[in-house]
Amino acid sequence: MRAGLLAGRIGAVLLTALAVGAVAGPWLLSTDGRERLAAPYAPPSADRWLGADDLGRDLFAQLVIGARGSLGIALLVALAATTIAALVGGLAGLAPPWAAGIVMRVVDLVLALPFLPLLILAAAFLGPTLGVRAAVVAALVWAGPARLIRAGVLAAWSRGHLQAARAMGASAWYLLLRHASPVVAPLLVPVFVRAAMTAIVLDASLAFLGLGDPTSPSWGTMIHWASVRGAMLTDAWLWWALPPGLAIVLTVTALALVGVATEDRLNPTLRQAR
Repeated sequence: MRAGLLAGRIGAVLLTALAVGAVAGPWLLSTDGRERLAAPYAPPSADRWLGADDLGRDLFAQLVIGARGSLGIALLVALAATTIAALVGGLAGLAPPWAAGIVMRVVDLVLALPFLPLLILAAAFLGPTLGVRAAVVAALVWAGPARLIRAGVLAAWSRGHLQAARAMGASAWYLLLRHASPVVAPLLVPVFVRAAMTAIVLDASLAFLGLGDPTSPSWGTMIHWASVRGAMLTDAWLWWALPPGLAIVLTVTALALVGVATEDRLNPTLRQAR
């Protein structure tokens, strides 16, 4: 078995386990993570696998429930960013040179924007709700993929049979949907995966800075509360801040493994180079 395929399968198994835990886990827990069930800063035990926070609430329950928030925003951002990138990149590939130039200058402008400061301002002024955070992150991460998709459309457009079909009167939209889309479609999977990775990291960064939604549990929110409530000054950080941090690293790593394996499988050039 090739190393890339094995890595992709490992990543897929990890992502599946995380997704199943995020969806089914809260239904299997005996607490929602908001009830006081133990002593403050209680260490892990047979009853409380990750111990308790400063209010005696179950941290394992918070970790499982927080997976919904972190994975949910990753899914929303990835869907939105991939859709925007596909539309903008496809239109830029079909448009006349002057119109494509305008579109690509907008893409360059978005790429030049500082992500984190803009996210901080947006979260501060628009509110920290899940929808706002997802919309802002998606609005910032679509530009790079759009440039990649436009390059794929232009490469497909230069093929001889497409040029012949266009000379015979076929419309640009027909050629894009019927002939160019099979060439461009494999690019969407890596775009989706990278957008999800970026979303998880950026959302965790916002939450750590205190700009997340306190009513919507997430892994970044757990790290934030561990920091502001003094867990970093005691051994409590081992069961309060470390598990959500490891969950973020594990999720991003799993996405990276799936993305590399998928790109390797769908892109013959990369497969031959490796």
